[in-house]
Amino acid sequence: MRNAGVLWRREMAALFLSPAAYVIAAIFLLAAGGSLLLGVSQNSGRAIPPQALLFEPLCAWLTVLTATVTMRLFADEKKSGTIETLMTAPVTDTEVVVGKYAGALTFVLLCCAPVVACLYLLDFMSPGIRGLDTGAVAGGCVFVFLFSAMSVAVGEVISLTTRNQIVAAITTLFTLWILLLGGWLLAALPLGLAGIGSDLSLAAHIEAFERGVVDTRAVVLCASITAFSLFACVRLLETRRWN
Repeated sequence: MRNAGVLWRREMAALFLSPAAYVIAAIFLLAAGGSLLLGVSQNSGRAIPPQALLFEPLCAWLTVLTATVTMRLFADEKKSGTIETLMTAPVTDTEVVVGKYAGALTFVLLCCAPVVACLYLLDFMSPGIRGLDTGAVAGGCVFVFLFSAMSVAVGEVISLTTRNQIVAAITTLFTLWILLLGGWLLAALPLGLAGIGSDLSLAAHIEAFERGVVDTRAVVLCASITAFSLFACVRLLETRRWN
């Protein structure tokens, strides 16, 4: 996995040397931070934990950020023809997948960090929301990490299946919203699947993490989807190498 680090640095350089990446990060910060401020203003005086006003909208905006970041991972390589050079380089398929995945995930997490910092900034500046529960905030951060890791993996495998970045972004966004809310939709159907739907609904698990409780169902679900998506990426690359 030595070359995975080289590919990670290549992805980070491609992101941070691109003006578009800074625009995307700024828009995400404004959208997620604005959602926090709007939630605080609308729920002023109500007994709602401040972290509940952050992590739920943050995960919603994360779907957009992830779709935008991952759409170029392989689709851009295929469109420009540089994937042929990458495939003939002395790197394994696993190193390619892991390197690109780590680069995109690092960028997404770096974009999330200032948004979480806004919560502490508001806590410092406004006595109305003082007394943040550090354990609850940490639990929310764990969920954001799990959801980000899963989202980037899903976006990467979708990007590998097309050369059109717009198609990759839209498909990723739709898939992530299905994963986020699909359990609720399943529970709402008159099929007697309310219990299964609750287990599969990532949105339903956010509240537990916001209380500082690590829900193992969400951990297993996110880890399983992440592992399967990365495995599928490697197998798809192997198929392309031999075709």
